[in-house]
Amino acid sequence: MNRRILCQFKDDSGELLGTPIDLPIDIDKHGLEKLCQALISSEKDQEVEEDVPYLFFVNENEISSNLEEALKNRNDFEKTTEIVYQPQAIFKVRSVTRCSSTIEGHTEAVISVAFSPDGKQLASGSGDTTVRFWDLTTETPLHQCSGHKNWVLCVAWSPDGQKLASADKNSNIMIWDSETGKQIGKTLCQHRQWVTYLCWKPLHL
Repeated sequence: MNRRILCQFKDDSGELLGTPIDLPIDIDKHGLEKLCQALISSEKDQEVEEDVPYLFFVNENEISSNLEEALKNRNDFEKTTEIVYQPQAIFKVRSVTRCSSTIEGHTEAVISVAFSPDGKQLASGSGDTTVRFWDLTTETPLHQCSGHKNWVLCVAWSPDGQKLASADKNSNIMIWDSETGKQIGKTLCQHRQWVTYLCWKPLHL
């Protein structure tokens, strides 16, 4: 005959779920999940997603297989055993099934792209040595910026969205005005190897 034990579910904040319930001591984690979901649905009058996983603890010991394993060092089964439940986060990712749009313009491979801080423009750097600005509302080109002599490996917007930095395989860095597409200042050329990453100092610092 299977032993049974009186248990009380509660959440990690200490709020009790339902009343004490008599359970078989060898109930497994899956059985506890089903029971907990049913109690939450009944007591709190809310729908519970069946695929949301739960963790269960007894005296801070996680119930990884069954209740009996978590209670193996306990002998006072006459008292009500508190089982703490914790719902776990679950993330559902919707797969990408189609391309929403295509913007053509570069004559060689596009190596780097970056969205503007306001999400209204896109900047791209290409093997054709140009940097281009695109209007994402109309999906049309805004500016074509020439000046690099080799592949444009990376682009990065300033935090305020008014400037764009670009760097190429010749170790040169150029700054562009996003409103006009014109170069700002001189080309920066102190690196000795390819520049593969750019980052602006945050606006609040």
